[in-house]
Amino acid sequence: MCLGLLLGAAGSLTEIAAKFIEEFTTEDGFDGEGCGAALSKMFDVEIGMIEDEAALMSALSQLANKGEECVKPAATVSVNMLGRSFEVPLETETSVRDFKATIAAMQAVPVYEQELTIKGKYAELRNCDKVQPGSALILRLRTKLEMNGQDAVDFLDKCPEAITTVERMCLDFHGAQLPDSALLRTLAAWTHLKHLDIDLSNKNVGVKGCSALAAALRGMDQLQTLRLRLQCCGVNTDACLALGDGFRGLSSLTRLTLEVPANSMTTAGCAALAEAIGRIVQLRVLSLHVGGNQLSPKSCGALASGLKGLGQLDDLTLHLGGNTISHTGCAALAVALADLHVENLRLHLAGCELGIAGCKALAEGLSHNETVTGLELGLARNSIQDAACCALAEALEGMVKLRTVVLDLNANAMKDTGCAAVGAALRSLPDLEGASVFCIGNPAAPKLAVHMQGVPSL
Repeated sequence: MCLGLLLGAAGSLTEIAAKFIEEFTTEDGFDGEGCGAALSKMFDVEIGMIEDEAALMSALSQLANKGEECVKPAATVSVNMLGRSFEVPLETETSVRDFKATIAAMQAVPVYEQELTIKGKYAELRNCDKVQPGSALILRLRTKLEMNGQDAVDFLDKCPEAITTVERMCLDFHGAQLPDSALLRTLAAWTHLKHLDIDLSNKNVGVKGCSALAAALRGMDQLQTLRLRLQCCGVNTDACLALGDGFRGLSSLTRLTLEVPANSMTTAGCAALAEAIGRIVQLRVLSLHVGGNQLSPKSCGALASGLKGLGQLDDLTLHLGGNTISHTGCAALAVALADLHVENLRLHLAGCELGIAGCKALAEGLSHNETVTGLELGLARNSIQDAACCALAEALEGMVKLRTVVLDLNANAMKDTGCAAVGAALRSLPDLEGASVFCIGNPAAPKLAVHMQGVPSL
């Protein structure tokens, strides 16, 4: 690998030098020996003690000019280093050897977060015999694999040794044929996975696919982060029951993102998912997107019940827009919000027919929450008038720890009185760092800037 390409793509020499200075400066001053040793390991060259920033810049300049160019790459590998992502072409035996040494060195320096992404078809990667998918070179790192369709099937079939080493996997089937259930069942063997991201959006996954996915999830007791994207996938009540059953074995999961919008999920399906999520008591971050389904007010009661069991949750996002929740469902949800001790709350209820009563119930629930520092409320298209806005403003005044606020009140019936109340409430918050208020389609819209004067903007 060309080391000049590595340094040039990761950032300017000045930026990289600043990063090393920061990492190797202690209370006793700059650790020149540690910095030199780190550079030696990263680039497989002998570098002595780095006396000062000028010496560091000189060493980095020499490294940037060392190495040969790689031409006509058979595959590329994307590397995230020093906070920047770039692609490394692999072609010649020399470039492969340099790549091998550099990756090994990166692994030995714990201060950086390494993320290696294999891109391209398996057949292309296979031509680089020194960089076989599944080899120790790649898969002993904290590796993230991004594959599409048949490439993933080939990889799982031809590289069984990867099963014991890969910790991160991203499977994106956008534009590919629906993966058969056999592929999803194969994932069950990947018991060492800690981070899994699967995008099956716009595929006819249905009950069969969800059941196969659930079977795979049940054995992943080391999984810490899970993101499932199932938009427009034919997810009905039975599919939700299957998915919920798959969550039972996720004893290490702390971050869950479940995106199931625009399906045929009913209240029963939502209740099954809510109950299953409520059993993952160690969750700290939850994002649930069930907008555009067939949920009723009772669905919110089920969600509220599930949320009660998540005592360690500190970041919650709920997308319920486009469901007929009404004021009854909002009231049930508000009860749960009052008992949550989250720091970040994002609640999107656009087009849920809340009305004045629903908005007031939500405001009542928020008024009892004393932990939220970041708040997003999406309340567009809910026939909200001044009385509801004033109730919401009163709730905001009581949330004294708020630092950031985003309010989407578009397409309602808010007039100047309600808008002024919201502005006054935001100005009263002692720690507010920024706020954004949207009220397009309201009578108060022309004077929004006047009412928000003095409110710091995001």
